[in-house]
Parts: sequence; C-alpha cells; structure tokens
Amino acid sequence: MLFGTLLPLMQKMHGTLDDKQMRATAYETMHEAAKTILATGRDSGERTINGTVFSWNYDTALCVEYKNYRDTPETICAE
Repeated sequence: MLFGTLLPLMQKMHGTLDDKQMRATAYETMHEAAKTILATGRDSGERTINGTVFSWNYDTALCVEYKNYRDTPETICAE
C-alpha cells in the first residue's frame, strides 16, 4: 500500500524536475542565441540537447521553442 501511494508522487516529482531542467536549458539557449545575434546577426537557429531540439527565432522578441518530455510544445519568449 505504501508503494502504491508513493509511486504517483515520485512520478509527479520526476516530471516537475524534467520540466524545470528543460526550461533552464531553454533559457540557456536563449542566452546563447542572444550572443549569436550580436556576433553574427543571424535571427534563427537551433541546438539539440539530450535529444531535444531547442529552436530559437528573433523577430519582435527572442523566442525558444521545444517539446517537453510529454511531447507538448513549449515556447519561452524574452520581450
């Protein structure tokens, strides 16, 4: 009974940790993109970290798009 109670909690905590790690990587990608924009003038690009593709684009705001561990699209923008 104890295992049945703790397993869902542990899975939720693991999912939350994955979300936070991917969001941190997206912000890191945004930082690297800003450096690339200043250095080369490029307005888009991508990088792959642990099998996840983080795509960035600079139009009116710098945005990073990726799919989280549940395969749901996420977008983070700096305005």
